[in-house]
This record gives sequence, structure tokens and C-alpha cells, in this order.
Amino acid sequence: MKISYAVFDPTKNITLLAVSPVARDTQAAAAAELMRRFPEVEQVGFLEPPDFSGAQLHLQMMGGEFCGNAAMSAAAYLAGQAGLPAGRSAGCSLTVSGAAGVLTCQVENTGDFCLGTVAMPLPETVGPIPLPPLNGKSFPEVPAVRFPGIAHCIVPAERMTRRQAEEIIRPLCASLSADACGILLWDAAAASFAPLVYVAATDTAVWESGCGSGSAAIGAYLALQPAAPSETALRQPGGVIRVRAERAGARIVRLSITGSVRELTRGEAVLSL
Repeated sequence: MKISYAVFDPTKNITLLAVSPVARDTQAAAAAELMRRFPEVEQVGFLEPPDFSGAQLHLQMMGGEFCGNAAMSAAAYLAGQAGLPAGRSAGCSLTVSGAAGVLTCQVENTGDFCLGTVAMPLPETVGPIPLPPLNGKSFPEVPAVRFPGIAHCIVPAERMTRRQAEEIIRPLCASLSADACGILLWDAAAASFAPLVYVAATDTAVWESGCGSGSAAIGAYLALQPAAPSETALRQPGGVIRVRAERAGARIVRLSITGSVRELTRGEAVLSL
């Protein structure tokens, strides 16, 4: 099978978007092969015709999960296809696996890169959960933020090593019955985190350079704390993603992320499917 693809860099969370049609039942295998072939790629999404009135396209992620950075990349792809000039901005709409309804995105072409703002799906729940024990060691409960299609656990960085996170991410995802799961090693003093994201369908666990849904999870959690700011800049290995979260009482009612995204390359690949 020959497919055309485009590769984007949203906060160094390198994302490959398959532009050619790929059947849903072969997408997980196609994504796994593409990630083996291109080790710098952290995730794969598939562009499909829109399945909802008012959307310009549908983004189906490799495991059916939701991904904010991939949504931002898809928006930048639409802006590029439309020939958005430098210095101009445009809105676009798309549907994304793991999220209900149409997401709105704003893309500004700065000339060197695009600045994208994505309206994120709202958390289904925010609350403490137990983590699986590891080699007889138990961990304190941590905040978990569940979105449609993905759940993120916010773990203070001093409580867990990267190796420990890698060892518990699979049983954690299973215990949460989630399509995808993140462990976010959170340094509150530095407002920074390291995201490990596991996708069940492809059985891939990746330390991502930047995580849009992870940023949204931390932003939502912080917004529910007393005297919380409505906007937070979160540092991660690939750069900064800004999160804006608005609350009404104990609920998040609006949530968006803003970050930079660059198109790196386009090409074709022949897959052995």
C-alpha cells in the first residue's frame, strides 16, 4: 500500500498525518510500521472526509484516542492547503477521534511557523485515583483528568522515576479502561512536566516532547484549585504550550491550548500491509 503523508512539529511532538485513505481496520498496523520506519515520529493520525456537518475534515488517531497536538497539526494542514498567507489568520473546524462534536481551531501564519489555538473537549472527570503498585511499592493517590479517549495522571516528579512510569503505564491504562493513558511527571515549582503517553491499540509508550491533551489536563486541574489563574504557560521538553481554562463552580466550561506548529516534510511511503 502506498500512502502520502505530511509530518508536522507541534512543540516537538513530531506527528505524521497520513493524507491517503487508510482503512480503519489497518490503521493501527500502518501507524506501528510508520513509527518503526521513522523513529522521530511520536504519533500518527489519519485524515479522513468529515463525518459531521460543519467540519472540514476528520482526524482519526492511530489508536482511536484524542490528541490536541495532532488536531493542531491537522488545522495547520488545512491552512496550508488553503494557501493562508504570512501575517494572516483563519479559523477551521474538524472532528477528532475520541471527542464528540466539531472542534474549532484558529491558525495564524507567522511566516516562520503557525500559531494554533485548539478548543479542547472538556474533562469528563477530575479527581484522585490509585496507581498500580510496582514490585510491592505503593504510590499515593494522584489527580487524574479523563477526557474522551484519553486519561492523564498528574504525578509529582519527585515521587516517580521514568523507569517506574514505564513499568506501570500499561496496567494503569487497563485499570482506567482507556484507549490511551498519560503519566505526566509534574514539577509544580517550574510549571513543567514530562509526558509519557501509552496507546493501547498500538501498544506504544512514548516520552513525548510535547503533549497537548496533557497540557490541557494540567491546565484544567490547576484551574479548579483555589485562586487559580485562567491561563497557564506549561513547559515541556519541546517548548511551551499555553492553556486557557474557564471554570463555573467545580466544572471546567471552556478549555483551549495554544502552541506553535511547523510543517517539516511531505512524502510517500509503501507499507507492507
